[in-house]
Amino acid sequence: MMLIYQIGRLDSGAFNPIKFEVNGKEYTAQLSSFALRQSFLENGEASKVILIYPVSLFLNKSLSNKNNPQTQNIPIDFKKVIESILYNKAERFNYLSNPYPYFAKHPHSKEADEFIVIHSIGQYEGINFSATLEELILEIFIDMVKRYQDEPFSELYLDISSGHNIYTSALLEAGRLFLTFYKLQNFLTKGKELNVFITFSDPILPPYERTFKIHKGFLLEVKVFFSYPEKPYEYSLRQGYMKFAGELAKENREIKRDLNDLFSYGKFFYSAIKNNIPLVLYTQAYHSEERINEGLQILIKLVKDSLTQNYQNTPKLNFDLFRKAFLMLAIYKGITEVLKTYKIAKKEEVSISELREKFVEENKSLYKYFGLVQNRNYLSQEIKNNFDRNKDKFEKEYKLLREYIGGESEDFNPRNFFAHCGFERNSIYVRKDGEEILVKYREDRLEEIAKILMEY
Repeated sequence: MMLIYQIGRLDSGAFNPIKFEVNGKEYTAQLSSFALRQSFLENGEASKVILIYPVSLFLNKSLSNKNNPQTQNIPIDFKKVIESILYNKAERFNYLSNPYPYFAKHPHSKEADEFIVIHSIGQYEGINFSATLEELILEIFIDMVKRYQDEPFSELYLDISSGHNIYTSALLEAGRLFLTFYKLQNFLTKGKELNVFITFSDPILPPYERTFKIHKGFLLEVKVFFSYPEKPYEYSLRQGYMKFAGELAKENREIKRDLNDLFSYGKFFYSAIKNNIPLVLYTQAYHSEERINEGLQILIKLVKDSLTQNYQNTPKLNFDLFRKAFLMLAIYKGITEVLKTYKIAKKEEVSISELREKFVEENKSLYKYFGLVQNRNYLSQEIKNNFDRNKDKFEKEYKLLREYIGGESEDFNPRNFFAHCGFERNSIYVRKDGEEILVKYREDRLEEIAKILMEY
């Protein structure tokens, strides 16, 4: 599926048929995105056009000027809709309260697959609109996220042929944020990533009878790092992100608890991978993909409910707060997909051979998906030092590793815990079953281990 976004038009000449060239072939359409969609469909590639309408689009008195030759192609019924908004205060109030029924009557809406209405910036016909660029980005971004969740697309096209600079800028930044969001939840697809393209036509200037070429080969790129965007307020799985979640959910305690749970466990599993502590990954159950998707739906609804209350003014949403929240859930979702693929789940004990196979072996290690290949060497060395060299000493019953390897006090040492890849001798039990070495953490240390993982 190819998804094409374009800023909707309602300017002079918006309904004139234009000849566009795509890949050497000519198409006649009113918008470049429509021509691009025709090209894809002819090649057997499913595609959809999503138009983005700034709410101020209808507030243009020149569109009702009967003497303007460029407005003669506007359908009469649609022109009456525009005039009712321009000259009837009650109608204008209804329009600014819920513009969707009005934009559904836009002829381009009937040809597009779907459309969204976003806020505006600036003054139009005496009406001031006070959205921020960041809010416009969020409006477009959450639409991309929701569409991808409902029906994943393989390529995304951002057509910047139309629209004021502020709206095309918002479209590009939303695409950039979405690509980051996509990559963070799809570590397993490296080399087969979703592509995002910037596309545009030649400037639509007289003479209009000529053919305007559509340029579509500009790949949008972003650099993504395996990094958790926000630190916890408290170092615990129960309360780690309660303050952060509260800033998103406001007074809704249920949403606050749900989001805190997702953010906290995301940080826990992220830290275990980042800090090269593989055994920890078997000590807690991670959330299902469906549950994390529900969290994303919660975030989408929080943004949408805040912004759609009023289409003239906005609540000035904290863009960075929501950006971090979406990316945190994306990272968590990406991590759980890798863990599920490697069949890593909560269990009582883990064999050293399993740790070696899934984390150390060069062509199999899951660390390669996170750009942490250096973890393999450190982990391999710790496995050799702690287990391979002492294999003959281990007994059938569980004992602390400290009983086989001395040199440490009985206190829990966080520094040693990280330095030895989680094989801290006072915290880990070891036993032998035939030729297999099995390990597990002390139950009374799990809370303390979670605490330091939340911190680092």
